[in-house]
Amino acid sequence: MIALVPVDGIDTKVFNFLKDSLKVRFEREIIIDSGVNPPTHAYNPKRSQYYATPIVKFISNSVKGYEKVLGVIDFDFWVPGLNFIFGEAEGIGGRVGIISLTRLRQEFYGLPPDTNLFYERALKEAVHELGHLYGLVHCENSKCVMHFSNSLRDTDYKDSHFCSECMEKLKQLCFKRR
Repeated sequence: MIALVPVDGIDTKVFNFLKDSLKVRFEREIIIDSGVNPPTHAYNPKRSQYYATPIVKFISNSVKGYEKVLGVIDFDFWVPGLNFIFGEAEGIGGRVGIISLTRLRQEFYGLPPDTNLFYERALKEAVHELGHLYGLVHCENSKCVMHFSNSLRDTDYKDSHFCSECMEKLKQLCFKRR
């Protein structure tokens, strides 16, 4: 069972879309958990961003009882060495990951909203981080959802599905464990 965890309130339409889409991709029951507030110590006012790693740890300590947990946050976040990230996993094969919706919206870049594009981007990032949680590493295939997104252009270019090699690995890592 995979839990989607709203961090500080997120539109339920996004969660319902992710719930339905992820259930198909991972063949798991998807639960929308009650949610958490982000830890205040994770916010860096000089950057106007949240540091992702403490949020992942906070969710890991706060949300129990699920095979995998994906927090969904609508704040910009970063990790050392990168100006921003779209998501972070506790580690390859870990239990908790998070994605940020902020930079997935057209409005962040001063463009008109595009709900379908936003949902597709959110799905790609959610599948990517859950892929890490189920043991997948970054893929060299630029169309695979497990390809590293260094920019939104990378996210838009890749597909929301696993390439055949990553899908085979996922079957071995994830689907045989049930």
